[in-house]
Amino acid sequence: MDILTDKGQQSARDEQDAINIWLNRYPAFSYIHTNKDRESAVDGFIVKDGSIVSIVETKCRYDLTLDKFMNEYEGMWLITFEKLVVARSVSKKLCSPLLGFLYLVEEKTLLFKKIIDEHGEFVFGDMIIKNTQTQRTINDKNQIARNNAFINMNDAKVLK
Repeated sequence: MDILTDKGQQSARDEQDAINIWLNRYPAFSYIHTNKDRESAVDGFIVKDGSIVSIVETKCRYDLTLDKFMNEYEGMWLITFEKLVVARSVSKKLCSPLLGFLYLVEEKTLLFKKIIDEHGEFVFGDMIIKNTQTQRTINDKNQIARNNAFINMNDAKVLK
């Protein structure tokens, strides 16, 4: 499992940093992680008063500043399309929206936006789906061709 490696452990710490940034801004909410020892459909849940109010998918990006992300990558977040399909199903079944957390580790900056509503419908404007070569896993330098979604994050909320 990726989580058992040094890179996996660092990613888990960075994910927690992202969550803490969000919780510091929205202290009335709590966060519940899914099991990190197994591959889960989503990364966690935001709860309030004992109820799930949102599902969360978090990605940490390294060596990427906000300026570089917005200019060189045109603010387009790459996420495996299959991950969105699975999260969409969870969202629909739990009647809870999916928030996307994109954490730029170098600057300790969190971008977030609603990606899927409580009915399981995509709710953002621009999404491009392309078959591209990406790193297989956080620990694997080998490339894999798969369908990836590119989500426009130019209108995402930014927290530091």
